[in-house]
Amino acid sequence: MKKIKYIFASLLLSSFLACDTDYINDPDNPEIAPSTQLVTSAQFNLAYELNDQWTGGRGMLGFAQYWAGEFYTDENRYALRISQIDDLWQEPYLILTDLKKVIELNEDPQTAVLMSAYGDNNNQIQASRIMMAFTFSKLVDTFGNVPYWSYGQKDNTAFEALRLEEGINSPAYTDAETIYEDLLTELLDAANKMDSSKTVFNSGDNIYGGEPTLWVKFAHSIRLRLANHIYNYNNALAMTVFNESNSKAFNSNADNATFKYGTDDITGGPWHNAFTVESRRDFAPALSFTDLLYNRVGPFSAITEEDPRVTKYFDTRLGTTEIVGIPYGFGNAVARAVENESIPSSEIIKPDYNQILLSYAEMEFIRSEFKGWDQTNYENGVKASMESWGVPLSDADNYVAMLPVANEENVLTQKYIALYMDGLEAWTEYRRTGYPNTLSVPGDTFGSATFTTLVPGLNTIPNRVSYPQKEQLLNRSNWDAARQGFSDGDTMISKLFWDVN
Repeated sequence: MKKIKYIFASLLLSSFLACDTDYINDPDNPEIAPSTQLVTSAQFNLAYELNDQWTGGRGMLGFAQYWAGEFYTDENRYALRISQIDDLWQEPYLILTDLKKVIELNEDPQTAVLMSAYGDNNNQIQASRIMMAFTFSKLVDTFGNVPYWSYGQKDNTAFEALRLEEGINSPAYTDAETIYEDLLTELLDAANKMDSSKTVFNSGDNIYGGEPTLWVKFAHSIRLRLANHIYNYNNALAMTVFNESNSKAFNSNADNATFKYGTDDITGGPWHNAFTVESRRDFAPALSFTDLLYNRVGPFSAITEEDPRVTKYFDTRLGTTEIVGIPYGFGNAVARAVENESIPSSEIIKPDYNQILLSYAEMEFIRSEFKGWDQTNYENGVKASMESWGVPLSDADNYVAMLPVANEENVLTQKYIALYMDGLEAWTEYRRTGYPNTLSVPGDTFGSATFTTLVPGLNTIPNRVSYPQKEQLLNRSNWDAARQGFSDGDTMISKLFWDVN
């Protein structure tokens, strides 16, 4: 399966890139990869590999209870496959390796002139730093302490990741809180050094098309997300970051960081591949999520109309008139007893699906929280989410007019609804805040079935993913030091530093 996906990535590069290769003596045997090819590869993997049917469908979209397994439900009881954990770990490092190479090519005097044909050298470096920060944040929010490397502290010998050329094959882990602090610094420095008068990438940038001002907004928006994560842990630092970056972050859906896939079976997105190319029917809406969208549970139960996003998020099957969900966490028998379960919407399954990496709607909910649950930002977030999914303006206005006023539960529950298709971030928000409080949790019952996990000692929604077994085998001393940093060791029970809920 992984080989197929890498073939997809290679073909996607060929279809997206339009690079001038005059500097190569033999075009069939290039001596130096164009930086834009590495960027396209990194962006594709960031969008595809971290959101496919293994890491997304069977992983984080399940943890967030957006989707539930229809036939294979062990992952819904948190028994992740070894290959899933490996992907969550190694895919980000492959992305980071590509991005570090882009930086090196643009800094090395022997290659910088060649790379300048593909965009401003400095801006390529800064955009790569921004993507690296975004990628490292995903590693930290999944595992906690991880091997780390920083452009701004590239001479810091304690940061041992991505140093294979120096002979470091078994890198030490860096404390997650230290990484967070450095990510915030990296993003601010990269944003400040971006030259808005020069193109970032002339081609190959399938997120922002080489527009420097949007890359700056992306950097400040990532800072707001990370500041929000530490809001309850280090409020002083969070407020400082918010005050620095709020006015410079996303202010409309036009700013969204979005990767758009191709229009055919080869370059199409992961859900087109899963549902159409492979004809999978493994995933359906989680019942806890559909009940929330139909206002049967949660803080919006007084609203008489369903959330208009429910039919944007999912499609019915077999002539049903309502979106049908599967109970999450109750095992195969309960899942397979559901008839006419719904599927992800045609918008998600189409080849050229837009994978949102970070959205304006999320920024508005963050602003609402930092301002003490501000009403205007709360409403802006809901409207922005609906607009991005194609809900007519009149329907969005009508629904927002019926919403209860902004408070912690209402804002965070609407944020959860808006984060649909970003399972990792929704899971992070649940760990950070406890909202939404409508998720199925271990110990719940459904008929005669009980939600029991398949992970020994785990009786809650997981707090993290355990490190890959390969780390215990190939990097044991550093893995051992890292696991001792957790009160419960290398388990799914152990909490990350910002998880003080």
